[in-house]
Amino acid sequence: KSDIDKNIIKAYTQLGIIHIIAISGMHLDIIFKNLVFVTGHLPRKIFWRLLELAIILITVWIYTFIAFASPSVVRASIFFSLFFVGTFLNQPKYTLNCIAGGILVILFFDIHSIYHIGLQLSYAAVIGIHLFYRIFYKMLPMDNPILNWMWSNLCITLSAQLTTLPILLYHFHQTSPLVLISNFMMVPLSTLLLYALIGLVILPNPVNFSMHLGGLIQSYINFLNRVVLSFHQNPIGTPLLIQMSGRMVVSYYLGLLFVYLWLYKRKAKYLFYSLVLITLVSLIKLF
Repeated sequence: KSDIDKNIIKAYTQLGIIHIIAISGMHLDIIFKNLVFVTGHLPRKIFWRLLELAIILITVWIYTFIAFASPSVVRASIFFSLFFVGTFLNQPKYTLNCIAGGILVILFFDIHSIYHIGLQLSYAAVIGIHLFYRIFYKMLPMDNPILNWMWSNLCITLSAQLTTLPILLYHFHQTSPLVLISNFMMVPLSTLLLYALIGLVILPNPVNFSMHLGGLIQSYINFLNRVVLSFHQNPIGTPLLIQMSGRMVVSYYLGLLFVYLWLYKRKAKYLFYSLVLITLVSLIKLF
């Protein structure tokens, strides 16, 4: 990352996919899910469950320190630790409580971190995925596994963008028209890259296997960068300049809450409340 060209960094940033080349919770999520999958085959007796808990917590926090305890990785580590300890204690799996607990732990150590853009975007994305993903996913059930996977990926992308958009507009006053397409395409491609890099690190090196795998990974990274640059240089990818005030951010989230309640509870009154709010904000902006 330190040697990457500034034009490529700019392209990743303006397309809203800088998170795929930063050490973030996305990487820890991959490690955590694979660890849980492996340790899930252990017997369910108390000794083995304690061993599973120790293995997961130690591995997660060793990775956190290896990654220099960057704020995004620490946030993810706290969330996964709370979630898995609660699972071990057979507590109800209410994800919003884990999210709130993670924020609370961080604020205990630094109350001013609530103003950090990274924290705001991280938790906004997690909350958006938690609230909207299943609602969107169930709207269009598919039997084809490939189409189902693509639809699931699109639902995750759309859910995260819904809740992070106002924060981005408030702080940076711009967004890319291709942000949905770029995230939809690049997140799965970057996930494949991460698995390849993990293989490069842990696999032995018989007959220069690592050299060949490293060459393939380098070619793949160059391919990803060319795709990102082509998106960025396309006239359609020119950033849209949109300013959003603090009041507009509050109004946006209030309207989004009404839309969520409408989709979740299937009651038309919440859609009516959302439309009334949009009308009032439009009238205030007009006059």
